[in-house]
Amino acid sequence: MVRETLDLSNIVFDALTQIFKPKEIYMKGKGGINNIVLFDEPVLIDREKSRYRILYSSMMVIKDDKPILAIEILQHKPTPPRDIVGPIPLYMISRKIVINKENGKKQEYELIDKDSKILLLVVIPEQPERGQKSLQINDLNEKFKGVLDLESEYSNLKDFAICEINDLKPVLNKLLEKNY
Repeated sequence: MVRETLDLSNIVFDALTQIFKPKEIYMKGKGGINNIVLFDEPVLIDREKSRYRILYSSMMVIKDDKPILAIEILQHKPTPPRDIVGPIPLYMISRKIVINKENGKKQEYELIDKDSKILLLVVIPEQPERGQKSLQINDLNEKFKGVLDLESEYSNLKDFAICEINDLKPVLNKLLEKNY
């Protein structure tokens, strides 16, 4: 299981380096990154930080000192729908991203206005029953885009996509082309 996780992370990282500079891609354990944490409040009180923490992110792309793309990598298969779509509402309510470095330094980004909305790509391993699962993933993409109000003042998510690892490049390209 750990080997598959590492392989998925490396595949995603390599795909991102075809589009972004490696120094713009933040991933736990790579380039001195300890972890990437999302909080549901922009102002954090040190003694209550854990109260505001809602998610540890898999990867983040920061371009021109602005978070633009978050990637969630889910390792287990088969991957149930609740796990696939679970990160979406958490990213919607995120208000702060903190990148903790191994040297103790931090980079903080507030997501507090329309200009700070980010994209989300949820990547899962290739699923058993390939054809059926692909239809289910497409269905989840469409249904949740219809149900969730990404334009809401409460959402800091600009857009999202869900894909299996073998569909990564075309889905990533489509997500970026549609939004930039």
